[in-house]
Amino acid sequence: MTFESLAENNFPVYLITELDAETLEESIEDLVENVKKIPVHFVTIDLGYISSKKFNETYLAKVLSKFNIPYFTIELPFYVKGHYASQISEIQYKYEELKSTYDSLKNKNVSSAQELKYLIDYYSNELMELKYHINQNVRCTTITKKILEVLKDRNNKELTFLHFGEENTFVEIMKRLKKYNVKSNILFMKISEFIEDFN
Repeated sequence: MTFESLAENNFPVYLITELDAETLEESIEDLVENVKKIPVHFVTIDLGYISSKKFNETYLAKVLSKFNIPYFTIELPFYVKGHYASQISEIQYKYEELKSTYDSLKNKNVSSAQELKYLIDYYSNELMELKYHINQNVRCTTITKKILEVLKDRNNKELTFLHFGEENTFVEIMKRLKKYNVKSNILFMKISEFIEDFN
């Protein structure tokens, strides 16, 4: 297990790297045992679209409990999950339907094919923008709010905590915590290393 500095900041921030792509139960236990020695005072976990109930059944949750490390799960609000999941599904369906039609065309140089290509690109961009908005705005806002709640009654200068989440949210979370003058040491870990169906 190694620590890679993510950025110069008003607080130390690291990304834990060099874990196997398929993390075995033994690796999870080794990781938690090592961070316990740092010591890590608590863990926050971005569940994305996974429920707390489902996470609590994972080996990671069991190992955190075994080593008596407090952990706080962060779920997107139910109405948000439903709203955005529906939007993503709708755009994805339109995109795949159009792409299937386009791929089946023998002549892709006619105007009707070009119109299809335009629509395919349009829905592809819509999907990327929506996912970016969810990750960089909705998800990061929810995560930052939860971390600040956990830190509220603690002297955060003396704390070290570990955050499991999506790597593409880490920089934005750092920026937001910096605005609130958080001084804790933060370790980041990609949750997809531990939960196969994390979304």
